[in-house]
Amino acid sequence: MGNTDQCRDISELNELCQILLNKALEEIKAAGINPLVVETYRSQVRQNYLYSQGRTMPGTKVTWTQSSIHTQRNAVDVVPQREVNGKMTAIWNSKDSETKKIISIMQKYGFEAGANWTTSPDSPHFQIKGVSKTAKSYSSTNTNSLITKMIQKALNSKIKANITVDGKWGANTTKAVNKYRAKQGWKEDGKVGVETLKKLLA
Repeated sequence: MGNTDQCRDISELNELCQILLNKALEEIKAAGINPLVVETYRSQVRQNYLYSQGRTMPGTKVTWTQSSIHTQRNAVDVVPQREVNGKMTAIWNSKDSETKKIISIMQKYGFEAGANWTTSPDSPHFQIKGVSKTAKSYSSTNTNSLITKMIQKALNSKIKANITVDGKWGANTTKAVNKYRAKQGWKEDGKVGVETLKKLLA
């Protein structure tokens, strides 16, 4: 695959992002929707190439930024696909009922939906912003409000932590994480790593 080629490989994403995406895709399929993963990781060369379209190169503008979360391995483009006039067709319509359902499910798993942006909305785009592309855990120092809310809800469900789902990773959230980790026989480090995230979402 060349640097400007499109990548649909989920394994190219950050490992935590992979877990969240795979869980979301499972739920999307269970809802009777056939999701198409359009793009996952994007090299900076490809991002620059796409940005040039409609600007310094012929074509229609397809992106508004050269600094995409795709290049940080924490973003994915997903659309529904279904049969239209006898042909499997990707649906690029933010008002489509299946697209709306995909947006709802992806948000449940901590993804920011580009469809909700007030400036340059991008309905196929979902991202986990503000975390390290090489992160192996979420914690008070490596999270965002959507990821934190998802973890808080999961902790309340799994151990009845009774923490406020406010997207703010404070002392009570860390305490609940450690309580959950202790129940698994793991070190109480205040972090939600790969195995913790898998168990929390199981």
